[in-house]
Amino acid sequence: MKRGPLLLAFAWVVALVATLGSLYYSEVRLFLPCELCWYQRIFMYPQAVLLGLALWRQDLGVWPYSLALSLMGGSISLLHLLEERFPQLFPLACKPPVPCSAEYLPQFPIPLQALIAFTLIALSMGLLAREPRAPR
Repeated sequence: MKRGPLLLAFAWVVALVATLGSLYYSEVRLFLPCELCWYQRIFMYPQAVLLGLALWRQDLGVWPYSLALSLMGGSISLLHLLEERFPQLFPLACKPPVPCSAEYLPQFPIPLQALIAFTLIALSMGLLAREPRAPR
């Protein structure tokens, strides 16, 4: 199998696992998402659909859209990690009822999980961008 479809499939699986994982945390474990969590979801959830459709259609030209979503979502994840570690630096970042400094899983913070997912997708899309294109 060629490398392009494998990169696309890998990115889709990462986005799907991240999406299902966040739904598990909020719907099964009943973790209330904070404001920054919602923004991260805004940038991750569409990727599960976008990359899935691109994989189905073998559309390797999806990379700029997914890369943009991943870079923006990853930036929010990084900000969220800083908020968790240094809440005094961001006193107005999140409003009640759920502060962004709340840590549900201190051993493996949810924003770190999101940052890893966004990074893996961004790296996959960066590599996909370097793949040669078949002439149309």
